[in-house]
Amino acid sequence: MGMDKWTLWHVGISVKNMDQAVSYFKSLGGTTDENPGRVLDSANFKEYTSYGKTNTPPWKIKIKMLNLGPLTIEMTEPVEGDNWNGIWMAEHGEGVNHIAFQVDELEKEVDELIAKGVPAMYHVKGTYAYMDARKVGGLVFELFQRRTRPPGPPPQGGAAPPQGR
Repeated sequence: MGMDKWTLWHVGISVKNMDQAVSYFKSLGGTTDENPGRVLDSANFKEYTSYGKTNTPPWKIKIKMLNLGPLTIEMTEPVEGDNWNGIWMAEHGEGVNHIAFQVDELEKEVDELIAKGVPAMYHVKGTYAYMDARKVGGLVFELFQRRTRPPGPPPQGGAAPPQGR
C-alpha cells in the first residue's frame, strides 16, 4: 500500500453546462466518444457514506470523460441535491476539483488515510472514495478500485479506467 502504487486516472473538473464544456474542449482538440455521458445517482449506491454518515440527502450528477492529449478529464455537472460538485461550484465556480488515482486495495488505502486524519468525503465501498486532504494545499483526490476490462472500446459512458498493471 501507499501512494507509490497509485496510478493517475483523471483530473476532475466541475462545469455549469456539460454540452458547452464538451463542445469547447472538443474545439481545442479534445477527444471523446459520442455518447452523452451518464448520470450518477446516489440512490443506486448500496454502501454509500459522506464523512462517515450513511443517511445523507440524495444527489445526482452528470459525468462525461474527455481526453486532452495524454490526460483524461472527468467533467461533472451537478444535477440535483447537495453533492461534492455542487458544493465546490458554489464555493469556487467552474474548474479543477479533484485528481483521481486507481489503487489496488481501495478499502485499505481509505482506512490508512482516515487513520492519518484525512476524512473520506464520499465513499462507495469497493468502488471509489473522495478523500478530503484540503487541510494543506487544498487537494481533494479520488481513489478508485483498480479493475481490468477486456480489450476493446470503453464501455458506454465515456473513457474507462486504464487496464490493470
